[in-house]
Amino acid sequence: MNRTVRMMVMIAGVGVALVMAGCGPSAEERIVIEQFNQLEELIVKGGYVRELERFEGRDDRVFIVEAEIVNEEGLPIGRLRSERVEGFGTGRPRIQWYETPGVSEEWRMPQRGRGRGRGRQENRGNNEN
Repeated sequence: MNRTVRMMVMIAGVGVALVMAGCGPSAEERIVIEQFNQLEELIVKGGYVRELERFEGRDDRVFIVEAEIVNEEGLPIGRLRSERVEGFGTGRPRIQWYETPGVSEEWRMPQRGRGRGRGRQENRGNNEN
C-alpha cells in the first residue's frame, strides 16, 4: 500500500511538472519582449513591455506582435505593433504613445498621403526645365 501511494504521488508530481512547463511565454515571446525592452525610445520614455497581448503565428512562420507599453507604476503609456520571423528577427515596431498615461487608446491608423513617399510624389514632373 505504501508503494502504491508513493507511485501515485510521483505520477501526480510528473503531471503537475508537465502542465507547468507549458505555462508562460514561449522562447520566441521572451526574445521579443527582451528586444522591445532594449529599444532606446522605450527607455527614454520610461516604458517597458511586461507581456505580449498578441503573438499570433501565420502559416509562413511570421508572428504578428502587439503589446501595451507600461511605465514603472504599471500604467499604460503606449502601444506597439510589429512582426517577428521565427528564429530570424523582429521588425522595428510601430509605436503609439497615449495622450493621457493610464488611459488606453485604440490603435490609430496612419493617414494616407502622410507617409514616406509623399514628398517624392509631389515632386514628380517638377524636374522639367
